Amino acid sequence: MDAGRVEARLEELFELARDPGGGATRPAYSPEEAQAMRLVAEWMEEAGLSPRLDGFGNLWGLPPGAGRFVTGGSHVDTVPNGGRHDGALGTVLALEAAEGLDGPFGVLVCAAEEAPRFGAGTLGSRRLAGKLSDEDLAQLRDAAGVSALEARAGFLELLAGIPRLEDADPLSRVAAHVEVHIEQRRDLRERGAPVGVATAVAGPARYRLVFAGTTGHSGETRMPERRDALCAAAETILLVERLARGAASTVATVGTVGVEPGSLTAIPGRVELGLDVRSTDPEEREELVAAVARGSGEIAARRGVRFSARKLSAAAPVLMDGRLVELVERVARSEGIPALRCESHAGHDAQHLAERVPAALLFAASANGVSHAPEEAVDRRDLEQVLALLAALMPELARRYGGGER
Repeated sequence: MDAGRVEARLEELFELARDPGGGATRPAYSPEEAQAMRLVAEWMEEAGLSPRLDGFGNLWGLPPGAGRFVTGGSHVDTVPNGGRHDGALGTVLALEAAEGLDGPFGVLVCAAEEAPRFGAGTLGSRRLAGKLSDEDLAQLRDAAGVSALEARAGFLELLAGIPRLEDADPLSRVAAHVEVHIEQRRDLRERGAPVGVATAVAGPARYRLVFAGTTGHSGETRMPERRDALCAAAETILLVERLARGAASTVATVGTVGVEPGSLTAIPGRVELGLDVRSTDPEEREELVAAVARGSGEIAARRGVRFSARKLSAAAPVLMDGRLVELVERVARSEGIPALRCESHAGHDAQHLAERVPAALLFAASANGVSHAPEEAVDRRDLEQVLALLAALMPELARRYGGGER
């Protein structure tokens, strides 16, 4: 198996839709994602796999035969101005492993994994796993007002040259699945391991926090008379940071700030914050959210502004299959590859597929801790070891969970 070819293919995908910021931009269900899917489909044919597209936009590389098979893969869409490795790494590694192995091994590339376009991610895998409906997709809209359902229809049209998958339930043939993803923090490298094995994926909860004060002239309103909504919101942002730093398994981010009237000469009268809280411990997450709400109310009362909070969405943490984690560790030991257990606080396709099939989530050590940016990187030696582990793991998954002719 050729790590050099993996790197060359990552570069080829990266060059498909270069962004002025130096990265690549292939939004969910976009022409750019479709272009990447077509390129991967060509590589599938070169590898002896049959490319097929399901009705949800996911691309399959099917091995010969009609039996069950083991898949590897990730996604090929990106965040705006993204890097070379997020999603693409797992896809290209799976293709390299499937081509080099003799047996029931295929590739699954899930569509529309990244969230920025529609405000929700993992659309293809969730639809495939039965966790999302077309009605749900119709409610998700991008900044131009296009629904995810409409975008998917256009996406499928762009990929009309790829034969459709006939199986009503494609996952029924999948014996097991493994996704490799670039690490999205600086941890594995510092601990001396090229590979991480996810034991859990955090559940995110999102809230809208609103502070309503009084707008006034920035020059004529005396300081003691002010009811400044932005000052209250600013205190809350620091409160969120302080509470999250004291948590064991929870991270929290105020990622959006909307200020009205948004004028240099006016005191902010209304501020809206977007709060994202993620944890592998649902009880700790709820305690932190309650503390934020309680503290924000106290801040608002002290400053003479009104405060309200609304939950936008919440998902439970996902525990990955402990038996699969142990299997990955055994295979890694047998190959002499250091592998450490870890948790993921970002969402991935594997967590949704795991509700239907045995699924493992692996992380390739980041060289610099950068994620969702052009600078993200994986060292060649680490890439080689992750590829070796994947190539050794997929046959073990076939032996353990079945694969081959019916």
